[in-house]
Amino acid sequence: MNLDYQRLLIALTQCTRLYIHTSCVLSKDSEVAQEITIQKLVDTFNVGRYQIDAWISRGYLVPQNDCERGKARIFTMRDAIALGVIADFARLGFEPARVAPHITNLHGVADGDALLVIYEGPIRISSQDDAAFMDSDIPAPASKIISPQRLPELATDPEVRSFSVVNLNDIERRITKALGSD
Repeated sequence: MNLDYQRLLIALTQCTRLYIHTSCVLSKDSEVAQEITIQKLVDTFNVGRYQIDAWISRGYLVPQNDCERGKARIFTMRDAIALGVIADFARLGFEPARVAPHITNLHGVADGDALLVIYEGPIRISSQDDAAFMDSDIPAPASKIISPQRLPELATDPEVRSFSVVNLNDIERRITKALGSD
């Protein structure tokens, strides 16, 4: 099997697409019009308010809007999706500190749902089959965003030791549903 590893394996904070994760459902106008409060996030992801504050204070989630003294923080859709990723991976047993480096460049894919995959395996230095790669006894996890159609490639790749997946579009749908229930 001849795979293009340069497209498949990427660094922790690098993405293969240049646009930020949004779907056709939400435009920038509706994102600005919708105020996403911490209570909406608590209700949407079934995570405690204090847990969200702890993730922010530890730097796992860095909201785009500053918190003004005496006012409730308003989260952006991007913040909400990043929080949803942390919450979903935490439910799978990941430490939030291990997930945080993978949420800095969340984006969508053109052909449907976007899956954020955190995986462990060697990281190729180039796309050539005989290229050198970094492989330690305990390799650092890497991540990429793929469409569901590409998941079998990852699952059958003999160099990938383990992986876990979260659907970014599902997270966005849960947020949109929570915002629509006002």
